[in-house]
Amino acid sequence: MPRTGALAAAALCVLLLGGCSGGGGGDVVHVGKTALTQKQLDAVVAHFRTVAKAEGQPFPAAGTSAFRQLRNRLLGLLVYREELKQAAERLGVKVDQDELTRRLAASKGGESESAAGDTSAHDSVVAQLLYEGIFQKVTRNAHGSTPAEAARNAAMASFIARFERETKVRYEPGYAPGS
Repeated sequence: MPRTGALAAAALCVLLLGGCSGGGGGDVVHVGKTALTQKQLDAVVAHFRTVAKAEGQPFPAAGTSAFRQLRNRLLGLLVYREELKQAAERLGVKVDQDELTRRLAASKGGESESAAGDTSAHDSVVAQLLYEGIFQKVTRNAHGSTPAEAARNAAMASFIARFERETKVRYEPGYAPGS
């Protein structure tokens, strides 16, 4: 095979192999002005594949319809976490690093995940802390004739609905929910 033919064949193999894993590190969704990448999505999929294996549960094979559906649901998790980050920034909510450290230490497997380069435990705790901070800030003045808890929940639901309307989420082809 001539040299140019071999190079073309090698390039084609690289492209095809990249397509099997979902691509390179390109953007898969934009949340506001922030792009989430294939690399971030692959990391979340790898985490849940590892969890499924550890629990003796099946995980859909790459390239199947079930895999695409699961992958897109996991992408929804990444979108949710990014939306929380953006909402927290707008409200001036910050993660208390001491609380983050305490919760990670208390979470089962938190240290082993971090040691292996898996940031899922960290990202989950950060998302929870951001949600709690947003809830506290949004509901601090929630009062009304209904019980206080219902008033706080209504205030948070209103904030979330408004935030979701105002935040533009644009999925790349093949990554949108239901695709």
